[in-house]
Parts: sequence; C-alpha cells; structure tokens
Amino acid sequence: MIQEIIDSIKSKGFQVYAPEKLTTYCYFTDGIRIGYAQFDRQEWVRFSTVHKPNSFTGTGFKVENIHEALSHAPDWVSFRERAVSCKYKDFADFQNSHWQPLIQY
Repeated sequence: MIQEIIDSIKSKGFQVYAPEKLTTYCYFTDGIRIGYAQFDRQEWVRFSTVHKPNSFTGTGFKVENIHEALSHAPDWVSFRERAVSCKYKDFADFQNSHWQPLIQY
C-alpha cells in the first residue's frame, strides 16, 4: 500500500522520502515545503503538515490532502499554535534532524 502512495505523490511532481525498509509512512517535498502521508489500519491515507517538534503542537497538523500538507498550518489552527509551529528551512534541514535515515524513492 505505501508504494502506491509513493507512486501517486511522485506522479504529482513531488520528491518522496521514506525509510529504506518501507513501513506505513513517507514524507514528500517540493524541495522546501514538507508534507507527511501515512496509511492507517483501515488503509486510509492520512496527511499532515511537518514542523519542528514542540510540546504544544507536536510535529504537524492533520490535514485533508497533499497540498494542505505542504502548508505551514491549516486555517483552523489558532494564532498561538501557529506561532509555536516552526517550519524547517528546507527538506535538507529536516532530513539532517530526522531520527531515522530517509532515502528518496
């Protein structure tokens, strides 16, 4: 299932990264902005934004689609949540701080 998600995201022109041993998730980027995709136990695809971890908002916000996942935060996010959610400078910045090595697919 994850390979289908990767192929679909790549077909939209994005670079896709995931652990070498594929699991249930991947990250995608246009080189600067970063999004996250994962399939859950019901095999539904879920998307979220990606920002630097913090104790108030975690590592991202759940969103509806690929394009929203590349945003800083969805419209419903409060001013306070938006203020503490710092985006990575670019994908290289994210990849250098990620806990697991990611390879491009």
